[in-house]
Amino acid sequence: MGAQLGGGGMMAEINMTPLIDIVLVVLIIMMVNIPIEIERMGVKLPAEIEKRTEPPKEPIQQLVVMLYEDGALALNRVRMDEDRLFGEVTRRLRASDKKIVFVDAHPARTWNDVMDIVDLSKEAGAEKVSFARMKDDGPLPPTGLEAGAMPRGVYPGSPRAVGAITTIKADEQFRPVVPRIEACWNEALARSSSASGRLVLSVDIGPSGELMDHSVMENSTEDAELDACVMEALPGLRFAPLGYDDEGVGKTARVNYPFLLSGG
Repeated sequence: MGAQLGGGGMMAEINMTPLIDIVLVVLIIMMVNIPIEIERMGVKLPAEIEKRTEPPKEPIQQLVVMLYEDGALALNRVRMDEDRLFGEVTRRLRASDKKIVFVDAHPARTWNDVMDIVDLSKEAGAEKVSFARMKDDGPLPPTGLEAGAMPRGVYPGSPRAVGAITTIKADEQFRPVVPRIEACWNEALARSSSASGRLVLSVDIGPSGELMDHSVMENSTEDAELDACVMEALPGLRFAPLGYDDEGVGKTARVNYPFLLSGG
């Protein structure tokens, strides 16, 4: 506050400079501390594109092999002979993720008869075979009879792999040899047009994917020339290397391949 001399007497006024300085400092502090707001603009994004998925697999019917008192066979109550049953079980298991077969046998059948059906199911590609509850009257009676025969040809089943190879890989890597087996079968049909049956092959695979051993485990046609022809075809197999374990020991595998041979 200052004083001014003059005719009008003394006049007092406030010195605003310090106040203005303080206000400016406070204003600057407030400007620094106030968060900056970014103006947001609403954008409508397109809806998420629906992911393409494979069509759901057709549900696989439970497989029940029925062995009746008179020795007759049926699959899910449809009566058929042994070769046709083997082919149907093979075909259906190949398309199934759960490779399970149930055996429903009449109590009058022997244990050996039942084990023959178990072996047949495993040869057809079953990874697990279970037994239905035994009933005094045996399995339910057939509701149908399989008509006609399968078209002429060779029908691969689901392989059974043991060791350092998966069933899927074994199946993929065996496919190149199937045409040669079909050629062997056509030669067999030229010798006997009514021939039909089952063929089970076994191969042993070494660490480098080499074929260590191979054999015909079963040939229900009992055609020795067919065996010889197939044995000549198998050395052409080539597998992906199986590798070695941490101790440097080579990994190995054994794969059994079932086939249904149809004369049409």
